[in-house]
Amino acid sequence: MLENHHRLELYRIFARLFTYPDHSLLEDLPNEATAVAKLLGSEHLHLAQAPSLHELQTAYTRLFISHLGGVPAPPYGSIYLEDNQQLMGQTSLCALRAYEDEGLSYEQGTEPPDFIATELEFLYYLTREEIAALKRQELELAHSLRQKQGDFCHILLQPWIKIFCRRILEVEDCHPVYRWSANALLDFCGEEETFQGVSAQGD
Repeated sequence: MLENHHRLELYRIFARLFTYPDHSLLEDLPNEATAVAKLLGSEHLHLAQAPSLHELQTAYTRLFISHLGGVPAPPYGSIYLEDNQQLMGQTSLCALRAYEDEGLSYEQGTEPPDFIATELEFLYYLTREEIAALKRQELELAHSLRQKQGDFCHILLQPWIKIFCRRILEVEDCHPVYRWSANALLDFCGEEETFQGVSAQGD
């Protein structure tokens, strides 16, 4: 089972992988991919040659933003969890309330609150705060933060993230970086289900 500091690193990397790519990601991709494979014991990212930034941005756009005939894998929880696939529905508002309850500000006008990278960043934040609380021996606070992670995962992330990943994998010409990212994220989802399940049983 993953340790907390491993989970922290994986949440950080996956949030980055599913954000619109920039030069920084392109430069760090080999190291980030190696870290993911090592932590999860999963497949390494194998590329015939390093992708260009334009190539990654085009692949990202076609998968998640705009594509003739429809976006294959919309990166928003509400699309999968709302009966009418409504963007900015109750699912989005629940995610927003979770952020606000932690005193976090959310920049309106960018991505909706249930954007995949934002939800992963929030779990990174909760995990980081739990680690800090444990170092200070604030066990009650650490327990509360662990419970919040479990609640957020079970209600707002796990019910749709596997469907999201499988939609990516169903795209025949999916870029290898995003095919690998989807497979690795599925592996991490399995690890998190085990982690949260064990955590709940021990509470």
